[in-house]
Amino acid sequence: MNIKQFVFNPFGVNAYILSNSNGETILIDPSASNAREQAALSDYIKSENLKVCRNLNTHLHLDHVLGNAFVERTFGIKTEAHKDDEFLLGLQNEQAQMFGLPCNDPAPALGNNLDEGDIVEIAEIKLQVIHVAGHSPGGLAFYCANPGEVNGQKAPPLLFPGDILFAGSRGRSDLFGGDEFALVNGIKSKLLTLPSETIVFPGHGPCTTIGDEQRWY
Repeated sequence: MNIKQFVFNPFGVNAYILSNSNGETILIDPSASNAREQAALSDYIKSENLKVCRNLNTHLHLDHVLGNAFVERTFGIKTEAHKDDEFLLGLQNEQAQMFGLPCNDPAPALGNNLDEGDIVEIAEIKLQVIHVAGHSPGGLAFYCANPGEVNGQKAPPLLFPGDILFAGSRGRSDLFGGDEFALVNGIKSKLLTLPSETIVFPGHGPCTTIGDEQRWY
């Protein structure tokens, strides 16, 4: 597996491109918000001869859906996320107004709903879907138990938790549909029980490991 990371939009969202040796690709939160960011995303995909197969959102807060319309137009791929977050797509203008931003390219409707225990899979890449509510009702983390080599080196398990878990922190629970108890309980019961060597690729900020985060709880 190869992993390419971009940092997009005014909120500094980590967007991930996971690709296999055949060039098949899974996007996670490809939240490009302007022409320059959109070009960076599409130019990388074209230069590497990649084929976009799946587009996953960890959750549907505004900052993580800003690239969905562009991805659907450009690559013909609809977004997949948890049904409990769908209501947020109807609140994109309200969310944009909260942060003084325009909502010029609203994210379209989902193409598929993902839930706890689902598997997102292409050749050489298998992601287990983990549902952790609290930052948003439909927050998802994507867990790869056996990534093999990543960018040419043997790798431990990988986790892409969006805004559920950060390095030394966790997501806010004071936004639309947030729940602090559900968030902390979900982190403890579903994420911190993963192997301690698991590398965490969060929705914002630097990478961490499950072992490093266990000490905070």
